[in-house]
Amino acid sequence: MKEGKVFCFHHGWHFLLADEFPMQKALEKHKDKNGRCFYELDYIEENWESVTLPHTFNDTDLFRDRIKDAGSGQKRTAAFYRNYLTVPKEYCGQKVLIEFEGIRQTCYLYVNGKMVGYVENGVAPFGFDLTPFIDYDKPNLIAVATDNTATRETDFCIAETPNKPDVIPGSYLFPQDKEVDKVCEGVGYFWNCNDFNPSVGGITRPVKIHFKPKVHLTLPLYSNLMTKGTYIYGSDFDIQNGTLKINVESEIRNESGKDVKAYIEIIVKNIVGEEVTRFKSDECVVNSTSAKIPPLSITPTDAYIAEILPDGRKHYTAVNDESKLGETITKSLNVTEVSAVSDTTKLNFWSISNPFLYRVEVRLFADGELCDSVVIETGFRKVGYDKDRGVLLNDVPVWLRGYAQRATNEWAAIGIAPEWLKDVDAMLIKESNANHIRFMHVAGSKADVRSFDRHGIVCTQPAGDKERENFGRQWKQRVELMRDVIIAFRNSPSILFWEAGNNSINKEHMAEMRAIKEKLDPSGGRFMGCRTLNTEDVIEESEFVGTMLNRHAARFTAEHGPIMETEYLREEAPRRIWDDFSPPDFDYKTKWGGKGGRKQVGIDFYDMTSEDLALASAKGYGEFFNDRIGGASKKDYYSGCAALCWTDSAQHGRQAYSENARMSGRVDAVRNKKQSFDVFRVMQSPKSAVKIFGHRNYPKADGDNYKYNVKKFNGTYWKETGETDFRDAYNKTVYVIGSYDIAKIVLKVNGRKVGVCDKPIYTFVFPFPNIDITESGEITAYGYDCGGNLVANDTIKTVGEPSQIHLTLHTDTNGLKADGNDVAYVDIEVTDENGDICPLCYDKIDFEFSGDGVFLGGYNSGKFDFGDKHESVIHKNYVYAECGTNRVFIRSTENVGKLKLKANMNGITAEIEFESVETQNDTLTECTFDGIYEDCKNDADRAEFEAIEKIDKIKYIPESEPYCKILVNGQEPDTRGVRSLNKNGRIWGAVICILERLKTEWSEHFDFEYNSDEKILTLKSGEYVVTAECGRTHLLVNGNENLMDGEPYISDSGQFVMEVSAIASYIDGVSAWYDDKVEVFRIETKQ
Repeated sequence: MKEGKVFCFHHGWHFLLADEFPMQKALEKHKDKNGRCFYELDYIEENWESVTLPHTFNDTDLFRDRIKDAGSGQKRTAAFYRNYLTVPKEYCGQKVLIEFEGIRQTCYLYVNGKMVGYVENGVAPFGFDLTPFIDYDKPNLIAVATDNTATRETDFCIAETPNKPDVIPGSYLFPQDKEVDKVCEGVGYFWNCNDFNPSVGGITRPVKIHFKPKVHLTLPLYSNLMTKGTYIYGSDFDIQNGTLKINVESEIRNESGKDVKAYIEIIVKNIVGEEVTRFKSDECVVNSTSAKIPPLSITPTDAYIAEILPDGRKHYTAVNDESKLGETITKSLNVTEVSAVSDTTKLNFWSISNPFLYRVEVRLFADGELCDSVVIETGFRKVGYDKDRGVLLNDVPVWLRGYAQRATNEWAAIGIAPEWLKDVDAMLIKESNANHIRFMHVAGSKADVRSFDRHGIVCTQPAGDKERENFGRQWKQRVELMRDVIIAFRNSPSILFWEAGNNSINKEHMAEMRAIKEKLDPSGGRFMGCRTLNTEDVIEESEFVGTMLNRHAARFTAEHGPIMETEYLREEAPRRIWDDFSPPDFDYKTKWGGKGGRKQVGIDFYDMTSEDLALASAKGYGEFFNDRIGGASKKDYYSGCAALCWTDSAQHGRQAYSENARMSGRVDAVRNKKQSFDVFRVMQSPKSAVKIFGHRNYPKADGDNYKYNVKKFNGTYWKETGETDFRDAYNKTVYVIGSYDIAKIVLKVNGRKVGVCDKPIYTFVFPFPNIDITESGEITAYGYDCGGNLVANDTIKTVGEPSQIHLTLHTDTNGLKADGNDVAYVDIEVTDENGDICPLCYDKIDFEFSGDGVFLGGYNSGKFDFGDKHESVIHKNYVYAECGTNRVFIRSTENVGKLKLKANMNGITAEIEFESVETQNDTLTECTFDGIYEDCKNDADRAEFEAIEKIDKIKYIPESEPYCKILVNGQEPDTRGVRSLNKNGRIWGAVICILERLKTEWSEHFDFEYNSDEKILTLKSGEYVVTAECGRTHLLVNGNENLMDGEPYISDSGQFVMEVSAIASYIDGVSAWYDDKVEVFRIETKQ
């Protein structure tokens, strides 16, 4: 019996952008001259393109246009792929399985002209059994139709195909801007949206071919194989002695036609190949099962029922009564389960600082003969929680800090990054002293999670969601996707949290998600939870709770399980803008809608420089750091927090006039460090660190220097008036960021002491007012701990005029692979004659490229195509320096050769030459463990950020008025940036926003009117007429005075703020009360 093997299936593909949708129209449009469809054997290709997988077809579109709330303007359409698979002679007669690590959004797979199956959820890995369709004696046509259609600013997009024999796969649509024919109107996937899940289209993740003997180990691909593969986990941990037992649970399928006696042998090796242990299971009988043609889909057949439309046509409608829907299936199809447990084994545990990994080979023996094997890279760690210490990793408390990130994780210019760039990303995250990434809305890719495994980054992994709870078929889609995600990722040591939703769900739904986890991942040391849970009964069903902006955190919740802040710091600022004192504009030129304004087309939501974002970052992080378990506030809430976002991205952006991306990142869209990166690097550092924010190249205060345009609010945005004024460059505040242990900073300019700060703001920011920034030279910050010891320093200096360009090549460890898919990037630094980067250089840099490669160019913030404006640099032969740096990209071809890049900026030139390296480019290539691994050490892990009482007394300023979340029927209204407060037990907030939200659900029971000129609010409900007036302490109820706890007032953002608890109870059918268990104010209708 020949042993099975797995290959990458990346070369030899042909691609056609259909540029048409729905799928049936796309298929019809691209029939050949003989009327054949692209998946037919004799189809004649015309104008098809040769590509290597993974492949994106709309990377040119990313970050090219002005950003919108609906996301980036990338093309969303159907596309086709074709390739030929010849089964090697040594595997003839074996089973042939295909694995996709993911696709965006749909996959309709054909072999030799016949449909094999389809998957439409667009998130999880999936696979198909090709065996019944394979001809072992000749090449087999593998054809894939896909589309990346999604909601927001589109006519319609793909909907789930009802699993019925008379329904054409891909024919059901989800209407958006246009109605669709009722006969094909279907249920869309809630997470398939362009704003939260950017639609980077194509076969964007690796594809593999598995050859398997008739008796074989299954794959962890429930869709559409209905198998769960192998599950590996540790038990009986002895952290002090570094020992555990290794547990392996595998599935065996036998299609040989006879029963066999089988067992598994497990060999565990470290990543350099040294054997650690080996053990095996007991032998068992594996009964033979018949090989059947697999179903096209595993969508439950009872999820849809037929209805007859008025015109007599049949339509399938979703069953949305969950009581009539069966339990989500998790049982594997025709398998025998076998397990093995090692003796007590000594090895190194996976941790954040030392992410040790092992390769576990599972070898299957049938009737004494080796027939199949799989190698799984994993790590072993003990995970726990202590209400007084937080999340425990190998019995050590860890403060999890990092970033929330869209799972697409796209890059400008290149689309989806090759695996080695995933490691570059992960190493940057660790360099910023972060150790946690929370993927938002949908699951991160296998490649991203593999890089987190390699680099010690804890991951929160969702399945699929958008912004609210679903019911009926859309809820079941979410549960089925969570099943697939858990099965695919449960051997990844970096995943500690499964996230059931991006917003609150009910008790029954939380219990259902937790039950799925307990079935599929009962021993993996992971928590199942959800964001924004706010009722005791649901919290009791969860294992962790996520908050947003510190809303509804409570000690009661932390005593139950970890609280993770999932999404603070939504503010945005581009990399190119230092502050309001830097040329060329001495301002961030925006069309700002004002503080607390609404999201609007063509209007900027923020008016923040990098300096402003630095202060907001410190304020945001400081809040959760102090509220952590063991923190200065003594609230003991949080086990971790995640700032939005890691990168500037193509998701929904709010700088809808000035930018081409969501500008909330610590790095930009090509991973250039923004100023915010260093702010977080210092704040999150467990070691002493300081960083002076900004540069030292401010101009002299003469001529037009420091002149800016005065703006005035015109009712929509802050518009330039035509008047100008000057910044006071002799009295600027200089900010220094200091790590937690820094108690005092001394600032010197050219060796002269100009300030001492021992009263930081926001815990981490040391301000030095009235600094003359026109004085050139050096400025140095000296950081002292609470014992008066000098523990850190930082210096920045004035840099000369640009005189040099430095180019630095970056490739994978073995060079740029000539495989048609690999990418190299070249970093550009514009420096003075001493080699120091010029922080105010924004000049255009032109490139000349030659050789066996494709020059992809780079990226600039603030440059986009819109109307008559054509400024985008995406895929152009030039970029602009930003703060003296940038980077560009080159993609390889399949030809080995020399490559040459020359840069020219105003006559200053530089060039770089290198060669691509030969690689195997056969249709099937060996699968290897690619990646850059951490240099792990046997150091014992230690707790970080243990409280320093003296530091907390210096740095922590308690809240005088604690925040209190206000919920309307369990959901939080948008209060235009007004923070709701608990003032002595009275709840204050932006009452108009709250009434507007309540009106959408309870409009028949009350009405209200707000006179903005007189600042008077009048509410009418039942027998009551209630009036509140700005500056008046008394509420008038039917003309009678009713004393409130204070006067209503107008906030800085123009919102009418008052005691919400005083007025809400007068609305007919409404209950309003303070829930002290979770510290929220609830307004609920009696529905």
